[in-house]
Amino acid sequence: MYKIAICDDEELQSTLLEKMIDTYMINQGLEVDIDIYSSGESLLRGIRNQEIVYQMIFLDIEMDGINGIETAKFIRESDQQVLLNYITSFDDYTLQSFEVSPFRYLLKPVKENEIRILLDAAVDKISSDNQYLFVKVNRTQYQVRCDQIIRITSEKGRKLRITMCNNQEDIVYYARLKDIIANLGSSIFVQVNYGTIINLNYIERIEDTIVHLTNGDQEVISRGKKKKFVECYRNFIERSLGI
Repeated sequence: MYKIAICDDEELQSTLLEKMIDTYMINQGLEVDIDIYSSGESLLRGIRNQEIVYQMIFLDIEMDGINGIETAKFIRESDQQVLLNYITSFDDYTLQSFEVSPFRYLLKPVKENEIRILLDAAVDKISSDNQYLFVKVNRTQYQVRCDQIIRITSEKGRKLRITMCNNQEDIVYYARLKDIIANLGSSIFVQVNYGTIINLNYIERIEDTIVHLTNGDQEVISRGKKKKFVECYRNFIERSLGI
């Protein structure tokens, strides 16, 4: 399910935009949950207090209180992945607005064909960037942000357990480890032993063949996976340092 936020102090504009997004998603057969906020302050409270993670946010630039640009700066402090879309009445994009890497700009009044074009590009980007892992638990489909996955472990060969960051509840579902490896970003996920894949971003330290993760868990690097792991981790460090 896609989580989308609309932040605009004009209620009519928010309602129309919500309807257009909802119509697009229904036509594409995609599930969506849209939250509406009337100020930057209320959006930030929703994100911080409820630990909500959005894939897309539509921000009005001109709002009372903190404007859309300042709101976006606060959001970027903790989330570099969300697609930020500015809504404005003026065809004047200040240099400040580019600091937060906006995805698109929309001029008011927003037109349905413009929303369709934007959402086509957004859905394609989310898919191509491989930011999400789609899992099904019973009859419920979950869209899990890959950058919040610490590790994925196999349980008795029939179930997988996804360990999430920020004390989020584990997700357990029926699947095999080998079936999801291709769906994960190979640049940050690596298999360390027969039953475990870890996210390299959550490594705290490595002692010989023991990987210590930031949540306190440990994993053993098997002999057969060690060479590949060392190579992947070295490449990861070099990319992180810009080497």
